[in-house]
Amino acid sequence: MKGAYYAVARGKKPGVYRTWPECEKQVKGFQGARYKKFSSEREALDFISANGGSSVSTIIRSIGASTGFAPSASGCIHKKKTSTGARLATKIQSKNRSEVDVTRWQAEGVPVVFTDGACSSNGHQGAKAGIGVFWGDDHPDNVSEPLASGPPTNNRAELSAVITALKTAHEKKLSRIIICTDSNLLIKSMNSWIDTWRKNGWKTANGGDVKNKDLIVELDGWLTKVHFEHVAGHAGIYGNEKADELARNGALRYSA
Repeated sequence: MKGAYYAVARGKKPGVYRTWPECEKQVKGFQGARYKKFSSEREALDFISANGGSSVSTIIRSIGASTGFAPSASGCIHKKKTSTGARLATKIQSKNRSEVDVTRWQAEGVPVVFTDGACSSNGHQGAKAGIGVFWGDDHPDNVSEPLASGPPTNNRAELSAVITALKTAHEKKLSRIIICTDSNLLIKSMNSWIDTWRKNGWKTANGGDVKNKDLIVELDGWLTKVHFEHVAGHAGIYGNEKADELARNGALRYSA
């Protein structure tokens, strides 16, 4: 979508706005306001992330067959451009550390999903890992399962949980989805490193294979329009706590 993107990192309601009047409402009279105009949504989102945006944040996806959602046989190494004109969320605002305000997206029918991975004795012999995907209380698509493949680690469980959520979204033919995760490594991998890894044939700077390459490549294959951010773990955020519970219960059923 062409035009200006006004990033409000610090204001009444941090986020990305498409017009100056909208932006001005959020910063006028707000002490310490921080905002800037950009030509692309991604630049605006990066500005917010780097300049003290909301402490509760999200992974945002635009998915669906019409926008190149389905992965190719090669793992969709080259992402397809999305054709949707709808502006996606830039943040889920928090009223406090234990409450995530998703009313706007619920009103628009956009599902908000929390994912988590858990691993007891992570990095040690006898480790058990599980995944949790929380769509809502008593939701039929909630998932609590042992990690299906590879070494039982927390990072593999985090990646697998997001992949599981995206597969479900594809099966349900959802056009948009918001996924919240507390995995800093996942966020950094998708936001900062994945483009370089793909360009280098999934090799790190020192020439070694990217860790958990199989899951990173699979996850990359499900992505179209993407923005990763972080939701604080174990901070009383309901959806995150429920996803963590599902993941821990899944880990209890893990067997090597």
